[in-house]
Amino acid sequence: MRAETDSTKPLVTTTQGTVGPAFADDTSSFAKTGRVRGYQGHVAITLFDAAGKQVFHRKVRKEELYSVASRDVVTVSELVPPMFVGVHAPSQTLVFSLDIGIPYSDVWQRCVLVLGFNGQVKRLATSYSSNWDAPDCEPRLLPDGTLLTCEALVSPDGRQVSLVKPKAQLLAAFPLTDSTFYLLYRYGQYRPQLSVDTTETLNEFAITAAFNDPAWAEDPHMKNKPNAFIINRRGNVRKTFRYTGVSGAIGFDVPRFYLPQTHTYYFLMESGGLQTIDKHNAHQVTTIPLARLQTFRKPSKPTEARIVLNNYAFYIDTLRPKQVRYQKLPPRYID
Repeated sequence: MRAETDSTKPLVTTTQGTVGPAFADDTSSFAKTGRVRGYQGHVAITLFDAAGKQVFHRKVRKEELYSVASRDVVTVSELVPPMFVGVHAPSQTLVFSLDIGIPYSDVWQRCVLVLGFNGQVKRLATSYSSNWDAPDCEPRLLPDGTLLTCEALVSPDGRQVSLVKPKAQLLAAFPLTDSTFYLLYRYGQYRPQLSVDTTETLNEFAITAAFNDPAWAEDPHMKNKPNAFIINRRGNVRKTFRYTGVSGAIGFDVPRFYLPQTHTYYFLMESGGLQTIDKHNAHQVTTIPLARLQTFRKPSKPTEARIVLNNYAFYIDTLRPKQVRYQKLPPRYID
């Protein structure tokens, strides 16, 4: 897996409001034209068999990425090698993820590339359009060939289950098992507002441009509605409930831990309590308020397992998974 840039072949496009004047095609006219410059590039994936013989060599050029990432970001990007996600032999499928970003910045997007064993592109899909709003999700290929792109579930035959809801934002999407998935949303929508500080758009050294700073407006009518869903591969909902505890600065994060001894997922709530999901019974979702947890006192019990979620340490009795002691840790504690 490789990525190459050809500095002899410039690409020019008009910024969509993300790329700043540091990449202007002409700094003197950028404020009027918004034209930015990058260079031709491609990612290359080569497959060899066990004897070292080349099976295929596939190049994906920047122009092919315009459909799944912002054209201005793709244009100025310095492409990086793809990351291997997985292989599914029955459908002869190889899956890769590709990060695309503005150089010297923390503005990134991600897409998913699906190749056949012959090197042909089977699918090119968006994973997320902004790492600042990226859900707690990594593209995954399940044993049966189902692909989680972080915007949809795609079966080997091409059927899709969209994870996008109207007037809602996906905050998390990840497998609980090989056939069930956890989804988390917040309800509302972004509404554009004028940026208070417009100097970034005029500064020729600015890498990104803050033409508008959209503000999230929560839907008050959905404030207490279920926002967490457990679904199967076909998109059928098996359980709905409410979860509060998501955090994150760049991208969203659902603090959680899976304990194999109890086959249970433990999710940290905003209040400091826990929400548990039995891996083998997705209908069994239990909320344990902080007030119901015992304060930890030494010594640890032989049957206890210790997990750390943010600034809490939890001591879980593996013989009785709902018996939990907790310890508040100092801020910025690193285990």
